[in-house]
Amino acid sequence: MAFWSTTKNNAVQAKAQDIKWRASPRGDYFRLFMLDDVSTLNVDGVGGVYLVWHGGVKPEWLLAGSSNDLGDVFRDLLEDRDIRDYENRGKVFISWSPIKSEFRDGVVHFLARSIKPVFECDFNSNEDAIPVMLPR
Repeated sequence: MAFWSTTKNNAVQAKAQDIKWRASPRGDYFRLFMLDDVSTLNVDGVGGVYLVWHGGVKPEWLLAGSSNDLGDVFRDLLEDRDIRDYENRGKVFISWSPIKSEFRDGVVHFLARSIKPVFECDFNSNEDAIPVMLPR
């Protein structure tokens, strides 16, 4: 995707950790509003970090965050009207990576600072940012 290669932090990403963002078995990212059942993602009770974005003519990062239960987060996102508004602008996508709890705030700190998502991210800004590669 051209969007990923045009982000301003390519130099930083080259030194960043590859946290292996999750994609479907076909290799594409999951469309949030095409999910019939979040449990098929096998993320119930799984902690980690996640990203939400939309594609289209002017793709944007929407949200970065972390959770002790990604299944709960994805179910909440399905009900979020503000996120749903972006479905018509180029489909809403999600990805995640299981990350140990002690590193999550640092990863989200880096993501929030580098991608400048539309919605405010919740993280401990006192934690050092941990550079990670973005989904490709």
